Amino acid sequence: MTPVDRTGIEILPLDDCKRMLEASRIGRVAFLYQGTVAILPVNYRWHHGAVVFRSAEGAKLDAASGEQLVGFEIDAWDDELHTGWSVLVEGRAEEVYDDIEVAELETLGVRPWAPHPRRNRWVRIVAEEITGRRVG
Repeated sequence: MTPVDRTGIEILPLDDCKRMLEASRIGRVAFLYQGTVAILPVNYRWHHGAVVFRSAEGAKLDAASGEQLVGFEIDAWDDELHTGWSVLVEGRAEEVYDDIEVAELETLGVRPWAPHPRRNRWVRIVAEEITGRRVG
């Protein structure tokens, strides 16, 4: 029997959540910034149990510098069929400084969509908790 939450929505097994994180490429990172909630899209990869993405100077890098607790979410839905799923990763954001690790991340194919010449820093969100839900 498939587990459901208190509202009857299916709870995804951890392995399914990880497969979805590996298959997706765009997500949203949520964090506190200057006293308010910021939710920003990023292109990313799931790598060794962590979400990794590029960043330039600014809010996302500030959150990583403070090793702030953040949320990261991916999802998909079908308006006509009323189906969808979401996966949430919770963990601490941190900037990646190690040259060997940065070189490895450079091979993952994460390229910024927005034209910004200095998006050359890496942020990692090490998963402390991963949850997922599916409806329909």
